[in-house]
Amino acid sequence: MNLPRFFKADTYHHLYNRGANKQSIFFDLKDYDFFKRRLLKYKLKHEVEVLCFCLMPNHFHLFVRQTTKEKSLGNFISDLTNSYTKSINKKYKRSGVLFEGKTKNKIVYDENAFPLLIKYILLNPVRANLCENFFDYEYSSVKEPLGTSSEKITDKVILSYFSNTEEFENYILLEEEIEANKMFHKTK
Repeated sequence: MNLPRFFKADTYHHLYNRGANKQSIFFDLKDYDFFKRRLLKYKLKHEVEVLCFCLMPNHFHLFVRQTTKEKSLGNFISDLTNSYTKSINKKYKRSGVLFEGKTKNKIVYDENAFPLLIKYILLNPVRANLCENFFDYEYSSVKEPLGTSSEKITDKVILSYFSNTEEFENYILLEEEIEANKMFHKTK
């Protein structure tokens, strides 16, 4: 049974989905870049605020805020995943589903949990042994708030939870993953 989604103005959500049968959703490096371009396109179209994101070989995480009641996150995520799936199917001459069903949604009510969720999302590549330092991973939003990326997908809101960029980096690097893993569902 599908539970109703509570997409309404000024709500924060952790959206995530993985490949069908836990298979890859990104088949070459250009696919990651294409997904990011689609993410930016639909963020602007649906007036969604993106706090952070991470694209992994077989899944993605988005931490977003719905800003208006007129433009739903449901339409945003539907446009994003459908557009990406159609493009991948065409590019690789495949058919059928790419994702494991409906994108999962967890509403984040408590602002005190925001830094922990950001840490959980940005440390995904480190936990998966794709890189040693979260800052080295090219397919997350970590470089945007630090000003070391030319991309403009995320809104710099996450820095408002830290006194400066150094505190942000140090917080992410602290070994407090046990709390984050208890609080947020793993998708591997």
